[in-house]
Amino acid sequence: MNDFITVYSGDLMRRIKSRPFIIGLVLGTLAIVALLKLPTMLAPTIVSQGTNILIVADAPIAAQARPLLSKTLTVRGVVPASTKIDAALLKRFDADNAVSIQDVKTGIRITIYAKNPTSVPSGRVRTALLPLQVQHATHLTNAQITAALDARVEVRSLSTTFHSVHQAEAAQGLAMTLVVFLYILVLVNSQFVMSAVAEEKTSRIAELLIATVDPMVLLVAKVLVGATLSVLQLLVWVGIGIALGSSGSGSGASSAAANPFSLAGLLGNTLSPEVIAAFIVFFILGFLQISTVFAGVASLINRTEDLGSISGPMVIPTVAGYFIGILAINAPSLPVVTVTSFVPLLSPFVMFARMAVTHVPTWEIATSIALNLLALWGIAWFAGKLYRVGMMLYGRPPKFAQVWEILRTPS
Repeated sequence: MNDFITVYSGDLMRRIKSRPFIIGLVLGTLAIVALLKLPTMLAPTIVSQGTNILIVADAPIAAQARPLLSKTLTVRGVVPASTKIDAALLKRFDADNAVSIQDVKTGIRITIYAKNPTSVPSGRVRTALLPLQVQHATHLTNAQITAALDARVEVRSLSTTFHSVHQAEAAQGLAMTLVVFLYILVLVNSQFVMSAVAEEKTSRIAELLIATVDPMVLLVAKVLVGATLSVLQLLVWVGIGIALGSSGSGSGASSAAANPFSLAGLLGNTLSPEVIAAFIVFFILGFLQISTVFAGVASLINRTEDLGSISGPMVIPTVAGYFIGILAINAPSLPVVTVTSFVPLLSPFVMFARMAVTHVPTWEIATSIALNLLALWGIAWFAGKLYRVGMMLYGRPPKFAQVWEILRTPS
C-alpha cells in the first residue's frame, strides 16, 4: 500500500505541474468559454443572413405582400415588377435577395433572386405569402383567410421524464455536452497514460521501478492518476460552464435549450440526480477500461514513434461509442442503441445518453454497470499480464504469438 501511495502521489504531482496538463486545462477552459459565448455573439449575424429582401412587384401586390413579409424578414424596399434584377440592384438597396411576386391565374408566382443561393429563406417567404396565394386563388376576404389559416398546434408530452418541449430540448443539449466531455477526457487522458508508460519504458526508467515496485502497482497507480486528472478537468470545465451558463437570463431549461452547450440546466431539474450520478459512474468505468487497455499495450512499445500506429486501432471503440452516444440522444429506442448500451467500451457513452433523454428500466442500468465492472476486471487482468512482462521486453515489437505466450504465462 505504501508503494502505491508513493507512486500515485509522485506521479500525480508531476502530472499536475507538467506543462502539457496545464496547457490542456487552459485551452479546454477557453474552448468551453468560446462554445458558451460564441453562439450568443454570432446568433444575430447568422439569423439575419439572407433575411434582407427587396420586393419586386406591382404596387397592389406589393402593398399586400410587404406587411406579410415584414413579420419574419427585413424589407429593404419595393420596386416595380418591370425593374431589371441584378447584383447592382441588390447592392443599391443593401439586400440579400430580391423577391419577385407576380399575379397569375392559380394565385401568385414567387421567384427569389439571390446573391448566395445557400442562404435563401425560401421557407419563410413561402409561409409568409401563403395568405396572399390563397386570396388570389380563391378570392376570399382577408378575415376568411385568416380564420382558415389559424390552425393552432399544441404539444403535450406523454413522457414521464419531460413535461415540456423546452425541458426535453434542454436535456438533449446537456447530454450532448456531457458526451463530448466524456469523449475528450477519456481519449486525451488515455493517450497521456499510454505516453507515460511508453516514455518510462523507452527511457529505461521502468527497469529501476520494477526492481523495487510491483508492476501491477505501477499500472494501477498510472491509470488512477489519469482518472484523477480527468475528474479534475471535468470539475473545472463543468464549473466554468455552470458559472457562465447560469449568468444568463431565463430558467435552466430554457437557457440550455437555447444554447446546446449551456450547463445552466444542471442547477435545475433538467437532468435528474440519477442521470448525473450515472454520468459519473459510466465516466469512471469508461476511462478505467480504455486507459487500462492503452497502458497495457503501451508496455509492448520499444520506440515512442510506434505510439501512433499502436493507438490508432485502439481509438476506434472510443470513436464508435461517441457517435452511437450522439445517435442515442436523438433516437434512444433504436435497436443498435439499446444493444450497444450493454457492450463494454461503448456503453459508457450510450447508456448515459439513453438515460438523459428517456426512461431506462433499472434492471438495464444495473446490468450495464455489472457488465462493465466484469469487463473492467477482465481488461485489468489482460493489461496486467502485458504490463508485467512487456515492460521488460526490448528490441523488436512482439508478434501476436509472443503476446499470446505472455497471456498464458502464469503470474
